[in-house]
Amino acid sequence: MSGDPCDIDLPVDQIGWSQDSIAGSFRDGGDLRDLVNSLRALPHEQRVQLVGTYPPIRVVQFETQGWITLDNRRLYLFRDILNPGTQIRVRVATLQEAQELRWKLTTDNEGATIVVRANRR
Repeated sequence: MSGDPCDIDLPVDQIGWSQDSIAGSFRDGGDLRDLVNSLRALPHEQRVQLVGTYPPIRVVQFETQGWITLDNRRLYLFRDILNPGTQIRVRVATLQEAQELRWKLTTDNEGATIVVRANRR
């Protein structure tokens, strides 16, 4: 991990979550499940292209846990709409970005699962 970002490709299903839960909505009020359902209607190749328009998710590599993301909601979206093994562009987190894990790292199962919290409407 350095001060400069480095982009690499990883299989979407080989990236774990840093948190045990995520909000079911975005900051703008959009519903995560609605977005997943609408994107699932697209052919896989279109979904892959669409994922490529998002900024790369940031990841940190741990010796025992492998790759863990700092961008949990986007990883949830990508893992839900892409086939297992699909390569996505990720950015290896800088040392400063990796410091976020001090408060984000709430997973108790090495990033294997995540719960989507209900929206408060």
